Order: sequence, then structure tokens, then C-alpha cells
Amino acid sequence: MELSSTEFDLLRKHIYSVCGLIIGDGKEYLIVHRLQHLLNEHSCKSWTEFYNLLCKKKGLLHDEVITAINTHETSFFRDLHPFNLIRDNILPDLIKNKKKNKKIRIWCAAASTGQEPYTLSMVIHDLLESTPFNTVKHDDFSILATDISEKIIEKAKEGLFSNLELSRGLPAKYKKYFSQDNSQWKVSPLISSIVTFKRFNLLESFRILGQFDFVLCRNVLIYFDDKTKLDIVHKIHSVLPEDGCLILGATESLAGQTDKFASEHKGVAVLYRRKNKCNFR
Repeated sequence: MELSSTEFDLLRKHIYSVCGLIIGDGKEYLIVHRLQHLLNEHSCKSWTEFYNLLCKKKGLLHDEVITAINTHETSFFRDLHPFNLIRDNILPDLIKNKKKNKKIRIWCAAASTGQEPYTLSMVIHDLLESTPFNTVKHDDFSILATDISEKIIEKAKEGLFSNLELSRGLPAKYKKYFSQDNSQWKVSPLISSIVTFKRFNLLESFRILGQFDFVLCRNVLIYFDDKTKLDIVHKIHSVLPEDGCLILGATESLAGQTDKFASEHKGVAVLYRRKNKCNFR
């Protein structure tokens, strides 16, 4: 169904207000391609009718739109270099400085269907197996994995992946953490036990999440405008301790945008270390 320029503006402004996603000029095709099935499912005869329904029916329809319009591309060990950095540098430092009776908390802020947080849990377990640390066990870690889509979060919780999903990036030695479940592969309870999934919108206040020892916010900031991106980065700053680490996607950078973090290059990987003090926002 044809989308007029007026309808396009109404829908993209509404989507921006809900999740901060920027849909640029001339991208009417994106809305048509990703939302046409919802317009049909809800028996709307025009995009204006669909927009009016969207304004009235929040909740489930909003989640359907958010799920459809956002990109959920992910894989196990996506961009391998950051995980080498985490294993070789960040985790040993966190273990060394761990306080007694306090878990090491990690946040995967754009977890999608779960490959990233499960990868992180596997990396932690593998590190502890190969380099025993007497004071720390696997369950001394806690990973919060969030995504804006309830539907995507529910899929991630299942921990079920296809042969194709396992073949995309998973090193052979980590396949031991999966068991076959009919035509799919189920992540081990050992790995999923330290991961908690939660629906969360990065436009919301981070106060309810608590503090973290380090944060991964990878391949999501590229979809926001500069103001929203900077606001999210400053809110991440507020949930990290002094010298806490932030890792972004391979194509994302804070260079010249904020003085809240200092960049550290470890080979081809980059981490951003928190500096200064900042209150919750």
C-alpha cells in the first residue's frame, strides 16, 4: 500500500518518540517493507488508519512495531576482538578487584536474541576453567541482558538456536555448551543461569537497573541521532564505577563527542573507561 509523505512523517516521528530510532528522509520503503504485514494483520485500509490505531493501542501493537522496525542482526562472538579483550584484560581486572560477597555485574544493553550475553557467559566459564581463580566462581557473575522488544527478549530466554545460528561465529570449543533439541540447539543451564533477560528501553531512566562493573552497548547507538546517543552514553556513565568499562560496536566511536570516557586501544579493539563523576539521570 502506498505511503504518502504526510503518513511517512507521522509514523517516523511516532517511532522516534517511542524508541529514539531515526528514519531518514527518503526511507518510506523501510516502513512499508517492515510494517506492511502489521497493517494487513490489523485490517487497516490505509497508513493513516494504522497510525491512528498505533496511537490508541499501545502495548502489544507498539511492541510489534518496535520488533519489526528495528534491526536484530546478531551472532555468537560477533566481532571477535572485543571478546578477546574481555577475556584477556577486563575480566581478570574485575576478578582481581572483586569485593567479597559482591557479584560482578555486567550489562548487555542491546542483547537482541541472546547471542551476545550467552557468548559472554561462555567466555567467563572458559576463562575460569583454564585459569582458575580461587576466589571467584562462574555464579559470582551476573549478566543483565536487555532489549526494547518483548518478543525478542522472550526468544532470547528460550536459548534455542538453529544450526545456521550456531555456525555463524561460534568457535568449535564452545559447542560443548549446547545440547541438541530436535532440529535446534539449547544453551546449557550452566551458561544461562547467570543471564537475566529484561525488556528495557534505552530512552528510559537507568536508575532502576542499579550499578554495573562494565557495560556492552554494541551496534545500537548508530541508529540514534547525536543528542539521543550522547544522552544514552552519559546515562551509561552514571551506572559505572570509577574506571568502569564500556565497549561499543566496531563502527561506533565516542571520539570528540564526550569527555566522560577515555578511550584505550588494545590491538584492534577499543574500550572506553569511565572518568569523572556523574549523577543518575
